[in-house]
Amino acid sequence: MPKRILLIALAAASLVLVACGNAYNPNNLYGTPPPAATPTPATTPNPTVTAAIVTVMVSSSPLPNQPVSLYTDVNGHKGTLVLTQSTGSAGTTTFTGLTGAANYCFESSYTPPGSLQQNESICTDLWGFGITMAF
Repeated sequence: MPKRILLIALAAASLVLVACGNAYNPNNLYGTPPPAATPTPATTPNPTVTAAIVTVMVSSSPLPNQPVSLYTDVNGHKGTLVLTQSTGSAGTTTFTGLTGAANYCFESSYTPPGSLQQNESICTDLWGFGITMAF
C-alpha cells in the first residue's frame, strides 16, 4: 500500500509539472536562453569637428589649473608638441582649430600628495567625442 501511495503522489506531481509547463525539456536545461548578441557598430571619427574638449579628473572631481598638452600623433605615440593649455575651474580645456578626423595625442601629468607622478596620454582620432583623463 505505501508503494502505491508513493506512485500516485509521483504521478500527481508529474501531472502538475506538465500542466504548469515546467516539464523536463532536454533542449532547455537552464531556462530560457539569452538573446543572441548583436555587434555594436564601430565608432567613427566626425570629420567636421574641429575642437576637442579635454576634462581632467582626480578622484572623480574636476582638476583646475592642470596643464594639458596637445601633440601630433605618430603611429599611436605623441609626436610634435602643438600647444599646452591649462584647465579651468570645471577641469576642462578646449583645443580649437584641429583637423577633423585626424589623430592627436593629449597628455597630462599629476602628482598626488605624497605619491609619485602619474602620466596620462591618450592618442586617438575620436577626440571629437571629448577626452577624459582620470587620475
